[in-house]
Amino acid sequence: MAKTVYKKKVKNDKEYYFYRLRHKNLKNPKDIYAATVKELDAKINALVKDLDNGISKNKEFLGVFFKDWLYNAHLLNKKPSTKQRYDSIYRTYIENSSIYTIKLKDLCPSDIQIYYNELISSGKSNAAIKMLHKLVAPCIRYAYDNNRIIKDFSRAIIIPNDDEYKKLSKVSEVKPFSLDQQIKFFEAIKGHDLEVLFITALDTGLRQGELFALTWKDIDLDNAYININKSYKTVRNIETGIYEGIVQTPKTNKSIRTVPIPEPLVNKLKQYRLSQMALKLKMGNLYKDNRLVFCNMFGKYLDSGNVLKRFKKVLNEMDLQDMKFHDLRHTFATRLFELGEEAKTVQELLGHSNISITLDTYTHVLDSMKRKAAQKLNDLYQSMGVK
Repeated sequence: MAKTVYKKKVKNDKEYYFYRLRHKNLKNPKDIYAATVKELDAKINALVKDLDNGISKNKEFLGVFFKDWLYNAHLLNKKPSTKQRYDSIYRTYIENSSIYTIKLKDLCPSDIQIYYNELISSGKSNAAIKMLHKLVAPCIRYAYDNNRIIKDFSRAIIIPNDDEYKKLSKVSEVKPFSLDQQIKFFEAIKGHDLEVLFITALDTGLRQGELFALTWKDIDLDNAYININKSYKTVRNIETGIYEGIVQTPKTNKSIRTVPIPEPLVNKLKQYRLSQMALKLKMGNLYKDNRLVFCNMFGKYLDSGNVLKRFKKVLNEMDLQDMKFHDLRHTFATRLFELGEEAKTVQELLGHSNISITLDTYTHVLDSMKRKAAQKLNDLYQSMGVK
């Protein structure tokens, strides 16, 4: 096949090889310039390939396309909390990132892969990368389905999976009370306004949002159990920018569950309910009765920031390590494992969607139990005189 002979043309006082491309998907011919024949061939082939596949918006940035897809397509019919979470992911990991200004038509798997690896090396967890990929992958598929990129390469991207990093990050994330610390904590919160909230968290393993959403209708004090069927949280309305409190169903079906409560907590809740009723009478019309178990003095939903501040104040007074409210849930699970409870039961009580989450989160406890099991065998063999 004869090689194309290109004409030369002067542009901006410099001589270039020149070709006028005509194509069925172009409204008007397109002039292409290059310093060498090889470069011009490459430009022509790339453009023809795009045009053959119906790809026309050559200058659109990935970030611009991603934003349009996210807010005008993907977030439709999503829960407010999901909208806030995905909005946060976009602002944290896409907006102003190194991949924002990559032209959509030039995007390739290595661009995303390198970016993920950079995030991991900077200390971002695998969980954060997986959450980001839950948006990146469908965005790539959407671009492919709409002829904006030539190939759907979303499955070619590998989520970095450094097991040692994962173990280290889990250790730093999970900070339960030791048994001695838990006993001291019970003493320190006696008479505290949030005493029953803290104890309920430690005795049931409920998430903070599940505790805040609890109504007295959800608790059966006669049969000693709690029905978990909703969650409360404050989310940023991405349209108004205003933070709003919402009650919603849990993320997964596993989160809808029944949790038994120990007798001491049943007694605490009965006493607490009586004192709450007395407060309601005292406050009169100022009290908004939402039938909430845990609320402020006006009957309104608790503020997570204020609760955390007061929790940390107790810890500081006890000279204990800094912890998150969620570590009360970790303490509940840790105590169960230490008492020999099976992982499957712990999973059901915590409302984890699958048992691998439970096992991964509490690796430190399970490793300790393995060592204790080995020591029991050593003690048995020694008692039998086996060396």
